Amino acid sequence: MSFEKIISVPGSPGLYKMVAQMRNGGFVVEGISDNKRMPVSATQRIVMLKDVAIYTYEEDMPLYDAFKKMKENDSLSTSVNAKSEPADLKGVLKKVLPEYDEERVHISDIRKIFAWYSLIKDMVGSPESEAAMNPATEQVEEVVEEVKAAAEEVVEKPKAPKKRAAKKSTEKES
Repeated sequence: MSFEKIISVPGSPGLYKMVAQMRNGGFVVEGISDNKRMPVSATQRIVMLKDVAIYTYEEDMPLYDAFKKMKENDSLSTSVNAKSEPADLKGVLKKVLPEYDEERVHISDIRKIFAWYSLIKDMVGSPESEAAMNPATEQVEEVVEEVKAAAEEVVEKPKAPKKRAAKKSTEKES
């Protein structure tokens, strides 16, 4: 499963993966933890996890990158759960992501981060997720293939021009 297809539906607990698109523009989603399917209306708000970022002092950090850092410190990251005391959650997040902005990241956001991480920690760092989160790699590969194809066309020996038959002038004898 690709990280890029995981969504959160405000008002519904947990995370979901998009399974299919409906005719009316909505989606059919499946819960990651319980595998139950439900429809999501086209007018209902959804949050794609690939678009979520965490405030830091320099620039915003994509959630996937934060999850990778949490995976590197997995024993520390799993030592608390989303229902732990706020001070514990902030302390662990500060150790894992020392650059996060404590003023702009609220405790409710930190709870979501830990809850979501516990649901998808096995997916973080998988080759499929890495490829999905690095579309530039795919684009570079496509460009390389196009360049190779163009180079092969240039390298092919040009065909020798056909010899044109000399026009014979036929003059009528008078």
